[in-house]
Amino acid sequence: SKSRRRRSTMTIGGSVDWKGNPIDREVHGGVRAAWFMYVANVVMNMVIVPNLLNLVTYLHGTMHMGVSSSATTVTNLVGATCGFALIGAFLSDSYIVRSRTILIFGPLMFLGYGLLALQAYRPSLHPAPCNTEADLSSCKEVHGRNATLLYAALYISAFGDGCIRTCIPSLGADQFDRKDPSESRQQSSFFNWYTFGVSLGGFIGLILIVWLQNYKGWDVGLGACAILVLFGLLVVAVGLPFYRNQVPEGSPLTRILQVLVVALRNRNLELSEKLEEAEDSRTGTGTGFVQVPPQRKSLKFLDKACIHHGKDGDWSVCNATKVEETKIVLRVLPLFFSSMIAYVSNTIVFTLTVQQGGMTNTSLGKIHVSPATLFIIPITFQLIMLAVYDQFIVPFLRKRTGYVGGIAHLQRIAIGFASMILAAVIAAVVEKKRKEAVVQMSLFWLAPLVLPAWRGRRDVVHRAPGVLQQRGATGHEVDRHGVVLV
Repeated sequence: SKSRRRRSTMTIGGSVDWKGNPIDREVHGGVRAAWFMYVANVVMNMVIVPNLLNLVTYLHGTMHMGVSSSATTVTNLVGATCGFALIGAFLSDSYIVRSRTILIFGPLMFLGYGLLALQAYRPSLHPAPCNTEADLSSCKEVHGRNATLLYAALYISAFGDGCIRTCIPSLGADQFDRKDPSESRQQSSFFNWYTFGVSLGGFIGLILIVWLQNYKGWDVGLGACAILVLFGLLVVAVGLPFYRNQVPEGSPLTRILQVLVVALRNRNLELSEKLEEAEDSRTGTGTGFVQVPPQRKSLKFLDKACIHHGKDGDWSVCNATKVEETKIVLRVLPLFFSSMIAYVSNTIVFTLTVQQGGMTNTSLGKIHVSPATLFIIPITFQLIMLAVYDQFIVPFLRKRTGYVGGIAHLQRIAIGFASMILAAVIAAVVEKKRKEAVVQMSLFWLAPLVLPAWRGRRDVVHRAPGVLQQRGATGHEVDRHGVVLV
């Protein structure tokens, strides 16, 4: 029928709706679907950002851990969250669509914060109150079953947080077709506004959640966090009928390993200009000859995985697409390792800043400012800059450089690295001054530190997926490999 033919012209290969049917451009994807990701992103970061920065205060003040133990626990929690994000990315790219991954594992984050709220509410589940500033040795640190409950709640929430954190930006980017010039620009804008949402959520959370935790009680603050997480999951669920979902194609790590193994087996064979492509079991296309793309001439030894020498099977011969995807992942390994090294110091700077803030004069007239609230300064600056950048600077730079995003993602990441270095230097100088100070220094000496620290974290973390897209071939297949790496 005419309506059926019309519908088929609006479908995008590789994408399905929540029921597994081909998607329709007029119904699925685009800015409307991305709005659900924007809202969920803001709500989730109203929980993530304030707890990342204020959790040291809770562990030290309520659970009576030492200052270094509190900071170490938070740092380990951040590392575990990133590790769980790898698991979430692997599952969503290999076996479960991203929207379902969020809804399956996201409730664990709700459960974790619910358990933390319960522990803070019940006096029998945490140590008795005492003055940790006067004499910490006289305070009883959390131990036994209560410590087990604390760590279980923290890491259960971290598992859900990691799965949500890795799927929301990827699901949002899936709503735009990079082959379409208009949607390609919208996708570039999506990452800018996604970062804006992280800062907006953090801004609201550092005011509301930190105030609740410090002045109304940690049970109230953590309970509010659990409710916000539940609301964020409901927002994602409401948007299910509108999403474009990328179809999982099995483990990307297995595909990479297949290319490496086959290329190694064929290392002594001669590589010709045209390679016989193996039958693709996913698409059902027959064998044929493909030209190795001229822009993919690097890592040519992997092209030998395409040589067909009479044997069939995934572990005997690979198609050119699989080889090119593997090359893309290998090319971004330097970015992966350099980002990992830089992010280690950045996480320590965050916990150090809160520790330093607890030892400074937090008074602003008659108002006492929480050390975690100090991060409102860089977040406010970034909120303003992101709006100006996306609406005015990007269109100007796009005309001058030809990049859809104004400047290359690697350039943005380089700025982030420079900001991280600057933050570490400032942290060292401020700590030296604090130790030598005769009078207790003001909390606001830390303001020059938090701005480059926050800016560096945003540029490195949120621009890495863009580099993978920029280095990748057209289509979404390469993103499935790259997301696992990020």
